[in-house]
Amino acid sequence: MQPAKIEVHFAQRQAQASLPVRLYALVDALLYGRGETVERPGATIGLFDGTPDASLADAGPWLIDFADASSAVQQSLFTMGAGDDGVSWLVSAYPFPALAEELAGRLNARMPDGRTALLRFYDARLMSEIAELFSFTQRIEFFVPTFDWFVEINGELKRVHPHA
Repeated sequence: MQPAKIEVHFAQRQAQASLPVRLYALVDALLYGRGETVERPGATIGLFDGTPDASLADAGPWLIDFADASSAVQQSLFTMGAGDDGVSWLVSAYPFPALAEELAGRLNARMPDGRTALLRFYDARLMSEIAELFSFTQRIEFFVPTFDWFVEINGELKRVHPHA
């Protein structure tokens, strides 16, 4: 079986990196469950865990440590990437809990009028457009915990941000 595109890229990144890096998947849990709430798989942290929205954690954004995920979960992620729901792939040197905490801190965005809005960066279908709206400084601040951030939709792997 031929490795997935993201696995090829990740192997190249690992060979280039001077420190250990890991591959993570970021998904919208409702898309992962095809609109139904599913049991959260192992090697997963809900980004709503520990927030006022914790009751929605099983239907919100999930960060999945790819290497520690079961083969069934890995296959589900590949299926999402091959379809129109998509999956975000992150390459990071951050430990799993630290990366989840960093991403959870980015869920809320302050609007110009002072209101707070949920920034759905965990939805691969929206992430490219969201990233394009960031100023240079916002991009650096937002993507600092990752070396690479990709979205895969309909089997096409697109780099949203390489580490600057």
